[in-house]
Amino acid sequence: MKISKSISFSCSSPLILSLLISANVNASEPFSACPTEAFVIQKQSSTPKSYGVNLATGSYVVLSSDMGTGNGYNGVGFNYHDNYLYGWDYSNATLGRAGDDYQIAALNVIKDASAAAAGNFYVGDVAVTENIWYGYRKGKGMFKIPLDNPASYNMTIIPGSKNFATYNITDLAFHPTDGYAYSISNGSTGKLLRIDTTTAEATDLGPVITSNSGNFIFGAQFFDPDGNLYVSNNSNGNIYKVNVEDVSPSAVLFAYGPASSSNDGARCALAEVTVGESVDFGDAPDSYGTLLASNGARHAMTDSLYLGASVDNESDGYVSPLSDDASDSSDDEDGVSMPTGFELGESAILLVTAKGGDGYLNAWFDWNQNGAFDLEEQIILGEPLDNGINTISIEVPTWAKEGPTWARFRLSTQQDITATGGVGDGEVEDYAVTLTETGVTINYYPSSSTYTTLAYEDLYPDQGDFDMNDVVVQLRIIEYVKDNKVRRIGFKAQLAAMGAAYHNGFGVHLPGVSRNKIKESLINWTIDDIAQDSSPLETGQTNAVFIFTQDLSDYVTLEQGCEFLRTETGCESAFRTTWSLDIPFDSPVSESVIPAFPYDPFIFATPNTDHGSAAKNAVGANPGRQLEVHLKNQAPTDKFSSNYFGYREDASNPSAGQYFQNENGMAWAIEIPVTWKHPKENQRLDNAYTEFVDFAADNTGTTNPTWYENANQALIFND
Repeated sequence: MKISKSISFSCSSPLILSLLISANVNASEPFSACPTEAFVIQKQSSTPKSYGVNLATGSYVVLSSDMGTGNGYNGVGFNYHDNYLYGWDYSNATLGRAGDDYQIAALNVIKDASAAAAGNFYVGDVAVTENIWYGYRKGKGMFKIPLDNPASYNMTIIPGSKNFATYNITDLAFHPTDGYAYSISNGSTGKLLRIDTTTAEATDLGPVITSNSGNFIFGAQFFDPDGNLYVSNNSNGNIYKVNVEDVSPSAVLFAYGPASSSNDGARCALAEVTVGESVDFGDAPDSYGTLLASNGARHAMTDSLYLGASVDNESDGYVSPLSDDASDSSDDEDGVSMPTGFELGESAILLVTAKGGDGYLNAWFDWNQNGAFDLEEQIILGEPLDNGINTISIEVPTWAKEGPTWARFRLSTQQDITATGGVGDGEVEDYAVTLTETGVTINYYPSSSTYTTLAYEDLYPDQGDFDMNDVVVQLRIIEYVKDNKVRRIGFKAQLAAMGAAYHNGFGVHLPGVSRNKIKESLINWTIDDIAQDSSPLETGQTNAVFIFTQDLSDYVTLEQGCEFLRTETGCESAFRTTWSLDIPFDSPVSESVIPAFPYDPFIFATPNTDHGSAAKNAVGANPGRQLEVHLKNQAPTDKFSSNYFGYREDASNPSAGQYFQNENGMAWAIEIPVTWKHPKENQRLDNAYTEFVDFAADNTGTTNPTWYENANQALIFND
């Protein structure tokens, strides 16, 4: 869009108004400067009422309880060119102007035929780069009224705009510099629209906000000089902020303002959003949302509601360790005392002192110490407080992490608030706290310094070359137990060898442990010490299944001239990929429910890869997750295809609890509870370890239990 007009004066420049006031308009005074507050107009009992809203905190004052007209005043915009408000006067069906007395004066507007037929307008604003009021009606088009000549206000339709007037909006706002109008559409998904007012065509910049309960109606929308669009949701007054210049814009809850079924907004887009003179901020590290630039927690101060004995104001947050308490020697973090401390899995007592009634307390603890207050870490939700000391009991979750962390407490008459953003009253207090854990026993398998070895043959359901080196993984398991209940588990794994031509994934199954027992959002896992963003907890499973990787081949580093990893002489790569998983339970699980060590580690065919004709013929396609190889007599997961039972050399009998063995009791997967030396490529396991045959044939496991200690040294891989 071309901008044909430049602006050559500031908001506070004197304006010659005598030429601008029409003879039929009451001569109210303009605003003296570009106001910093946002104007919100609401119709209450058929009377327009105006508010001044501080966008930073959501606090507001009534500017006029009666704007002097008997119906709505909507489509309102602040005119930077003359410092007046302009909007649609429903009572007189024309454009109305208001100055610093907030009284609406109807203008004599001459309408073309389309404008006369359009009716009243609730969507409109005054452009910043041109002295024109624009109004929009869905299905009718975009209309404009030039404001340069008070003697002649003409309203005309933008040619062709009716064809583009299809979007559902209840307000729009002009960007301070680029000449476009912007709006966030109504509905359960709010889309950011950039509107070219020369045609009314809107460019969809994508969804910026979604709701799981009800629809958004953004009746008041405003800009600041930095290209931030602020929108107020009619139903609850929540104010959201989105930078329209971001590559992938998204809306964040910025503050809590006045709610109304009839809402319209206007603001001088060239005025900074200021904090105000009496605002309280938190002082936790800024990762928790402390500074204004991070949408930090902040409260407009009042004499009637706060925590403890005092509250002091700041111009911005003071992040730890340079808190405002240290800078001005006035410690207002005095509203919450914690006499019992915080031990994992135990109750804790909070003594909260509130000044004033009708306040609600919300509180968060960073239980997992990730530097943020997550949704599941809100421990107090809208708890009403009495004036004076309130005793509150909380439960410290077992999945929390021992050590120093932070807590945030917010008191406000607003019952439902988040850990960040602005509120119109009350106080925020941040506290450094320490989480402790006592009486917990740590069980290691096989020990705290060794690994058990898992070896797999991936030619299932055929025995193949039976060299048991297609996948060799070393695994250590850690259990954290208190009062005979497991609180969390951990895995340490490393890839020891891979002699497979096929692609295989690796996972661990917890038979009998429901998937929903896992606190998935707090799983911590790394690959080669690099934190992973995705979740290893597999979907579509009844029991908990953790997928370490879909394809082990992605983590194989081969020496020059080597076909496989550490199964051929001269291929002794020192680098081995490692996995580390820490998995908390949502609530402790009885030790009797947890499967015996080593749980159920397994391999599976990597999806969308070939795994041989035998594997394919059983299911009619590349098997992917339908093909799994488990330890002997371990039942597969929900994703396994039962077509493999009894197929080819498999002699599984699920009714007898027999799985993944052939008619001689030979398995496709084995566990050796030491760091084991596997056979070389194409050397059968039963040749490299001759005692294995009798061990495998004895279901009691008492024959040759240490078979793995007696090897034919010429047939095993010695690195």
